[in-house]
Amino acid sequence: MRILAERRDTAPRRPAEDTASDTTGVALVSRDSRLSEVVGSVAASGGVVVDVVADRDAVARAWSRHGPLLVGADMAGTAMAWGLPPRSGTHVVGFDAEEAARWSAGLSASVIVVPRANQVLTEILHDEIAATSKGTVVQVNSSGGGTGVSTLAAGLAWAAAASGMRVGLVELDSHAGGIDLLLGIERKDGWRWPELASARGVTTDLGSRLPSIDGVEVVSAGRLGVQVPPAARRAVVDSLAGDHDLVVVDPGAASAPEVSVDVRVGVVAADLRSVMTARGQDVPNVLVARRGSGRSMSDEDIESVLGVRPDVVVRDDRRLIRCHGDAEAPWVVASGRWRRRCQELAELVMGS
Repeated sequence: MRILAERRDTAPRRPAEDTASDTTGVALVSRDSRLSEVVGSVAASGGVVVDVVADRDAVARAWSRHGPLLVGADMAGTAMAWGLPPRSGTHVVGFDAEEAARWSAGLSASVIVVPRANQVLTEILHDEIAATSKGTVVQVNSSGGGTGVSTLAAGLAWAAAASGMRVGLVELDSHAGGIDLLLGIERKDGWRWPELASARGVTTDLGSRLPSIDGVEVVSAGRLGVQVPPAARRAVVDSLAGDHDLVVVDPGAASAPEVSVDVRVGVVAADLRSVMTARGQDVPNVLVARRGSGRSMSDEDIESVLGVRPDVVVRDDRRLIRCHGDAEAPWVVASGRWRRRCQELAELVMGS
């Protein structure tokens, strides 16, 4: 028997094709109105709809869905008597631990005792939103320093927003403080990591509470660095993915395996040393080569080392270098060529 008393380990986002088309929320198998009220209240706080089902046909349909399924202790025995097969992601929910535990082994289910384990229930419902969210999460990484990853991540976010998408930009390193300065929004009102460090589960319409610029809603470090736990980083990214078309993640120095990423963009400087360093790293979904002074390695030579040809080539932009720190967003001061490369990158990312 497994009794959940703490938040579950991070699970990767389930591919969209695994989600049944008729799934509108999390199903609760129960005839207990009090239990339905408690579970519904927890779900509503995270923007999740709970479908309460009790008749055999409706329960069978819910049983065949992918994702979490809540079975009230009051109907666990009935479900077993109906001969429904054990399935992954099943949780027996009840007010009494001993009563709920009676059915755990037979249903291959964990046990959630409410209201004591409401936080566990919140995490399970959080996964439902994360799994069915429509947004694409893209992370922009570099094989080394000095490649302008933050600037490119911002440009990617801007290009997607300019095409009509709702876009979020997340600076994962809560001690960095660079995105605010890069975009010139350090004086704009809105929540930053100090206000989001305690985030858990999924918050709907989080973007409305964030500072924004030209259609890009931004999560930044803020003026004071804070320690942000993995659960908060995961909650913020998944919340944005729930109601945004694209979420661009700039990891900085933060290692965040808890964040589920759909597309990885790798940036490599077009010089032999940088390319050799990148050789020992995972191949990204989209490869960007940075060219400029001392960075003239050809696409063919990069491909001969990495095994993949750059998808996009971004050249140094003197306007960006000259205007660095002028409190203007990169796309405002950059050349038309740089903006076109960002638009090309956005198209590739959304097509991956």
